[in-house]
Amino acid sequence: MTTPRTLTDLMDEVSGRARDWSLPQDLGFDRMTGAAAWLASDDPLAMLFLLAAVHPRREEAMCIELATKMSFFEPMRDEADTMSRRRSGMNFNGRSPFYFIHLYQRLRAAWQVTEDTQRSRLGPELAAAIRVVVPDPFTLVRPAA
Repeated sequence: MTTPRTLTDLMDEVSGRARDWSLPQDLGFDRMTGAAAWLASDDPLAMLFLLAAVHPRREEAMCIELATKMSFFEPMRDEADTMSRRRSGMNFNGRSPFYFIHLYQRLRAAWQVTEDTQRSRLGPELAAAIRVVVPDPFTLVRPAA
């Protein structure tokens, strides 16, 4: 019996082809495999990377909600604050923070300087927070309450 691949494994396998992604099918794994790995994942970086791969367009409301939900981690709290000051229609210098790849890059930079013990505690909490906002990474549709 083979061990199911984790979302981290799946994203590591496909990351070298990131520039070729234009459709979810370009990832190299099917939606069911990705969705199952998403539900079991404790890796917030892999989760944000998958969102960036599947949804490369600007997602202002979803990015604000994600940063806010993850704001118990200080770098994400800072990011949520920055986003709240850069709403639609506002002019600002620099790149827009309202892309999943931006959140991924911000978390990745913070993750590299976070102690191992803190990462092992925060990883599952951040992953759970991401799943609350995005239960299905392929549709971004939230279930009706």
